[in-house]
Amino acid sequence: MIHAKHDEDREVQAQVCAFNTAFEELDLMFRWDAQTYRSLASADSDYGKIAQYIGTHSPHLLKAYSAEFLCQAIVERKNSTIEACRQNTVQYEDSTQRARLWRARNEETARV
Repeated sequence: MIHAKHDEDREVQAQVCAFNTAFEELDLMFRWDAQTYRSLASADSDYGKIAQYIGTHSPHLLKAYSAEFLCQAIVERKNSTIEACRQNTVQYEDSTQRARLWRARNEETARV
């Protein structure tokens, strides 16, 4: 049971990392932590999670962009980094910095 909980926590952290990386790449001021991600669990998809979050926390964005456009852009970016986030084990509890830490490490590796 503990192993399953650990695997679930790692997957949540990977999802948070991938979402935060997408938000940063798109210059969105969102930063999720595990608690935020879990609070969106009632949504049936990544699109649903994003739409729910935007509707609650940043509805002003829907005046300039459609929810579908924002969701698609975020999900595409998130999906392009999820595997790297799953392989990356960041040992810091502050999930809001995880995307920035992953990006810095990834860029450093690319320069070598």
